[in-house]
Amino acid sequence: MKNTKKYAKDLLDFMNASPTPFQSVDKLSEMLDRAGATRLSEGDSWQIEKDKLYYSTKSGTQLYAFRIGGEPKEVGFRIGAAHHDAPGFRIKTVPSKIDLGYERLCLEGYGGLIIHGWLDRPLALAGRVFYKGENGEAVAKNVNINKPLLILPSAAIHVVRDVNDNGKFNIQTELLPFFSQNSSGETKFTEFLARETGCKKEDILSFELAPYEYFPGCFVGENEEFISVARLDDASLAYAEVRGLIEGKGGCDIAMVYDHEEIGSNSDRGAKSNVLKMLIDRICESFGYSADDKYRALAKTVVFSADMAHATHPSYTGKAEMNLPVKLNGGPVLKIATRQSYSTSPYGTAFFKLLCEKNKIPYQIFNNRSDAPSGGTIGPIISADLGVVTVDIGNPQLSMHAVRELGGTDDCYHMVKLFSALFKG
Repeated sequence: MKNTKKYAKDLLDFMNASPTPFQSVDKLSEMLDRAGATRLSEGDSWQIEKDKLYYSTKSGTQLYAFRIGGEPKEVGFRIGAAHHDAPGFRIKTVPSKIDLGYERLCLEGYGGLIIHGWLDRPLALAGRVFYKGENGEAVAKNVNINKPLLILPSAAIHVVRDVNDNGKFNIQTELLPFFSQNSSGETKFTEFLARETGCKKEDILSFELAPYEYFPGCFVGENEEFISVARLDDASLAYAEVRGLIEGKGGCDIAMVYDHEEIGSNSDRGAKSNVLKMLIDRICESFGYSADDKYRALAKTVVFSADMAHATHPSYTGKAEMNLPVKLNGGPVLKIATRQSYSTSPYGTAFFKLLCEKNKIPYQIFNNRSDAPSGGTIGPIISADLGVVTVDIGNPQLSMHAVRELGGTDDCYHMVKLFSALFKG
């Protein structure tokens, strides 16, 4: 197996085991533990040593890791940032109802999802449950019910004759996945969830649960040159930056993995939170830095904000800037927009190109069509908040925000190597 495919296989294993940010944090934590990292708690006093790898988590869905190998005030920080939430569905507070003898779950949409692909697929369920412990405390447990538990049956074309022309769906009234055949009049989902969690039904306090496609990601194509998997956007780049931090060593490095990007980042675990600033403050205080020292460090800091990039779809070339086609397996993508929906500056562009050329990493450049607005990323949020050079990058993909997304087999390897080069200083 060639090296690029080995990295893709490792990525698929990670993605298949990480259906929600809760499981993603668990798997990233395991990677860091194997690399010898020390886990820190936000509520404890920190004693940070040079050249040691550290990490911490917040509320189960945010993770950050860092290693300080030099003097930040002299060389600045090298920061990677990504998110690992993905568009999909969440189970509502009242989780189920019975209609015509079928118990169905009640959903709400999360982020800008493509709905039609979710129909007629076996779905599993994962997330986190809080329940009352033996001493009356709230206990959190991550759950992954990895079996074909739910399904959203579509209406026949004989019933909804314009489905291929219209294709609109009402999540409140039409998209309620079947859980069981139940004519008892009493819903059973909460009892089922309690059994899976290992607690009593009446002890369940709250939950955050997301359906996900049961069938795992896989290689696709004559020569397995593609990968088909859910949540490439953007858990794959959370994986790449953490692996790059583990493999790269030498700089003053931070890897941030955020939640809630798909719904605006406005939370205690999103990119609009103060967590990155808090982390920088604690690192600087550990080394006895003054405010002036910290600002010297920020003046030399570079952030790579990593979120997946649109590859050019051969069936929809009229939607792309064809002077800069982006291809799967073409290497990391530099994203540029004059309206600052991407934060890349001319200096950031030069920095990215030189880093890629020095390390023999292929790269591509993405511009939107001039008559089509671009989506947003966490890059401009971080750039404006810290006042630091921020470069928006991503790996190329098709089917963005679909239930399964399509990427290139070689691209994970190149992105890990890019982050490793960044973190080597």
